[in-house]
Amino acid sequence: MHIKKHTAHISYFIIITNSIMPSADNMKQIFSFASLVILFLSLGAAGTSLGLLQANTNNGVYAICHFFISYSQAMDSDLINYNVPTCKLSIASATIAIICLALLTAIELISVSFKIYVKTLIAKILQVVIFVGSILFLLITMIVVSAGWGKTCATYKNITSSGGTPSSLFNIDCTGPQYIYGSRGSPFPPNGAEIITAAVFAGVGALFAAGALCVYIAQQQYIRSNDESFFSRELSTNMESNDNDD
Repeated sequence: MHIKKHTAHISYFIIITNSIMPSADNMKQIFSFASLVILFLSLGAAGTSLGLLQANTNNGVYAICHFFISYSQAMDSDLINYNVPTCKLSIASATIAIICLALLTAIELISVSFKIYVKTLIAKILQVVIFVGSILFLLITMIVVSAGWGKTCATYKNITSSGGTPSSLFNIDCTGPQYIYGSRGSPFPPNGAEIITAAVFAGVGALFAAGALCVYIAQQQYIRSNDESFFSRELSTNMESNDNDD
């Protein structure tokens, strides 16, 4: 009698739990929606970083790239183009990261809208590779921009502190816009604050992308465990049916 009551209580608890907990399909949607939101944030941060870099380096073409300026470069009055490949690298890596994030965002948007999920192992591995690529390229942007601008600022600060005046068009303002010959006229790039912001947003974008990757991995683990539980229940049901037939 007590065993029957205990079994009834357990069955009732299971029914209540199942009615409260989201279904497997709803959980997949929750994971996909969370990943989609985080990817949108990462894409926005990466886009902001790229926009600021393009505005402050003349799109990495010439004349306004001021990353990793050395003492000899700063003192060379004839030097116009500094380390242009460095600016191109930062812009290219941010652009590639944005393409990767846009692709991942489109995949998650399809998952949320149409409940279509990646199932093949190759496609899942490829998606993880794209995640890792976006994180890696955003980190490259952050490191190049922060280290490059830090080197330039350190060079000019060293020249100023030693009493020398660099034979360049302007003295670098590390946290603000630049003015020709100390004039307070119209400022021109590079704006130190915007370059710092570009580096910060690249790092934030990488952090959000890493968070989206964690959500994706958690989703795949849930799907795998749910499928294993489903097959276990099916196997158990089939075994019980076979026993009853015997």
